[in-house]
Amino acid sequence: MNFQQNSVIILFILLTIPFITYSQDVHRLIQEMERSRYLRMEERFLSQITKGVVSDFDVTYYRLNLDINPLTEIVSGEVTTKATSTISGLKEITLDLFDNMVVDSVVSEGTSLDYTHDNNELAITLAGSYDTGELFEVTVSYSGHPVETGFASFDFSHHEGVPIISTLSEPFGSPTWWPCRDNPADKADSVDIIITVPDTLIVASNGLLVSETDNGDGTKTFFWAERYPISNYLVSLAITNYEVFSDYYHYSDTDSMEVQYFVYPEDLADAMEDFNVTVPMIEYYASVFGEYPFIEEKYGMAEFPWGGAMEHQTCTSYGSWLIQGNHYYDWIIAHELAHQWFGDLITMRYWSHIWLNEGFASYAEALWQENISDLDAYLDYMRGMDSGLFPTSVFVYDSTNISALFSYTVYDKGAWVLHMLRHVMGDDSFFQALADYRDIYAFGNATTENFRDVCESKYGGDLDWFFEEWVYGLFRPIYEYNWYDSTAGSGHYVTLTLNQVQTNTGLFKMPLDILLTTASGETTIVVWDSLETQTFQFVLDEVVTNLEIDPDSWVLKRLYGNGIDDDGLFPKVFSLYQNYPNPFNSETVIQYELPHQGFVTMEIYNLLGQKIRMFVHDSQMGGRYSVKWDGQNEHREVVSSGIYLYRLQVENEGKEIFHYVRKMVLIR
Repeated sequence: MNFQQNSVIILFILLTIPFITYSQDVHRLIQEMERSRYLRMEERFLSQITKGVVSDFDVTYYRLNLDINPLTEIVSGEVTTKATSTISGLKEITLDLFDNMVVDSVVSEGTSLDYTHDNNELAITLAGSYDTGELFEVTVSYSGHPVETGFASFDFSHHEGVPIISTLSEPFGSPTWWPCRDNPADKADSVDIIITVPDTLIVASNGLLVSETDNGDGTKTFFWAERYPISNYLVSLAITNYEVFSDYYHYSDTDSMEVQYFVYPEDLADAMEDFNVTVPMIEYYASVFGEYPFIEEKYGMAEFPWGGAMEHQTCTSYGSWLIQGNHYYDWIIAHELAHQWFGDLITMRYWSHIWLNEGFASYAEALWQENISDLDAYLDYMRGMDSGLFPTSVFVYDSTNISALFSYTVYDKGAWVLHMLRHVMGDDSFFQALADYRDIYAFGNATTENFRDVCESKYGGDLDWFFEEWVYGLFRPIYEYNWYDSTAGSGHYVTLTLNQVQTNTGLFKMPLDILLTTASGETTIVVWDSLETQTFQFVLDEVVTNLEIDPDSWVLKRLYGNGIDDDGLFPKVFSLYQNYPNPFNSETVIQYELPHQGFVTMEIYNLLGQKIRMFVHDSQMGGRYSVKWDGQNEHREVVSSGIYLYRLQVENEGKEIFHYVRKMVLIR
């Protein structure tokens, strides 16, 4: 999923986090409901582990047969779940379904079953006792108006007076609209999605369209079939009066796969332009990551009203205001497409490891830049994803914290983990590890340790140290260095002293490229730094006129060299960091750095370009600064949920010398 930006100016994009219409109290209540439900799921999981089993049953199939009325905003119908018991004597199962959905009955092969429905869980007493490997099924009939929570788990909207119905269930939103096992690790082998809507509408969903039936009563029924394993949160609907057009991905001389696009009629021309990069992207990612995973079905993109995009399996949901006809958001198309490999084909086993989805997809954006341009463009793209202090770990220790799951640390630092790992391992080993990871865990689930082990097998050595400091650890190294060239006999001795001076985390072990410049050219030497203070010495045949550490930015770091101020940490460049936390609810902090004096303007704008708040409009000395925003405007009025832009502008003698814009997300 994408709702972050690593490009400088934006309208910005991405993810426009949904503009939540619930009151603050209702939204917080829903969050607490989600949190308590998820904690109960963890308790069930832990109790099962103590019994020596991972789960008491394994879902193999879902069949959603639903009527959706956009006028009443009611969903009604039935969902059949088929599963196998993984224990002896299974007599009861629990599915997840929010309490506001009214359950009419639960049956199994014509027999009514007893059930209880509270705490957003549906506990079902089975018709008998099932031993390990035995198959059973239950059908839940229900109806109701789905609660819109998370990022817009189920949304009724309009465009130009026409109804739009859309879903975005990540991370915990599936049970708001259908009964399921809300666990990304329990992939169904297949899903049938049968949806009846007014006959003026078209349903886009996962897999292949089996049939479209005119019921003769003003409704149509669309039957989509997903025949690849799929996690419940990737099951999706996108419904409106779509214009549908296609392209084709030719994966052999004789075979091709349809690439389908579902867009609002008013956006057709712009979409045909913006989306024409999709097939070349599929071709490229297939060459790097292996064949497109769902080659027997399709890749699709369906326009929906959310401000970002979501990698629903075989049918990405793509925000309507990203379609502009100018390729401005090609990188989001790349991000969501890459998720088909990393997120859909291989899904994180637990939400805490979501960087295996989002970090990988963000890194794929940089790889696409390298493909269409060169290595320098790739390196510049990665520099653009250095979005701040990254004060939290890439691994999300509290997986019930939605803001942490979708933080810049997960996306941007997650991408940097792969970028740095590429340099540590070397291109051949790194890309072979990605291929092996795909092959080993295809259509299944993985953890950070699974990926680490695959990388170690190709690297030929231990990489636990790397994952501990970069995935599970905090912040980054701060290097302070000095060097000098001395002559002894016929040689020139370059002495480099390197100190790690960070105080907010431990020491880092990393390889660093040292670029030495002489009259004859440049020489790169790689050193491994891991101590608080290390001294390295190099012998060359001529005078070294310049020394650079990691000039291509293969390490996420701060670097301060010869001639630094007494504190060793005085800013050397203008920097505007990503606010933290982000998204935020009540308060967020914005930090920036000035290497020298200038006239500073720090302001916040909404997406319409209207100024919301000015924090600084004055001359400031060089140094480090921070401001706090409490979500209020200049008149001390609380502003609404949404995306806001903050801008730092620095002038010297009336001339602009620095200008940078970043995006932040406020959720009430």
